[in-house]
Amino acid sequence: MTENSESDQELRSLALTPTWSVATVLTIFVVVSWIVERSIHRLCNWLRETNRKPLLAAVEKMKEELMLLGFISLFLTATSSTIANICIPSKFYDSTFSPCTTFDIDQQLENNDSKERKLLMSPVSHSLRRMLNGMNRNTCKKGYEPFVSYDGLEQLHRFIFVMAVTHVSYSCLTMLLAIVKVGP
Repeated sequence: MTENSESDQELRSLALTPTWSVATVLTIFVVVSWIVERSIHRLCNWLRETNRKPLLAAVEKMKEELMLLGFISLFLTATSSTIANICIPSKFYDSTFSPCTTFDIDQQLENNDSKERKLLMSPVSHSLRRMLNGMNRNTCKKGYEPFVSYDGLEQLHRFIFVMAVTHVSYSCLTMLLAIVKVGP
């Protein structure tokens, strides 16, 4: 197989993906979601039967937070193109309110430059960069910048995901320790 056909397979759209592979992925998502939902439901029933109201309230609160984080993720995904197309004057992007200075970012890029060069040498990464550059086009006039770029929104989405996973993990660990401490 040639390099070009390998990169074409990496960038294959959903329309060109076989239905059996899409169905398999969706089935796995549905099954895992169903298992998690049933496990939470059984845990709630067990907590009700053993009269552990504070732990039951904690599980209900955790379910509410999971739903809220799911909604935030869906909303962020659905509105990302709209948010990225809001243009504001470039003068508002001075480094006064930025968590990092331009110097810090440039220095970090210089330190990671050799690693990134190795990663960016592959043909797949080159075509992927071209595709992403086409998607992330800046639609703002000169002197204006996006309110939040596509890349910034993607990083925000990842940050929210990591926060959610950490929060849910700690909540589950706390629940487990409370159940073990109280005993059956």
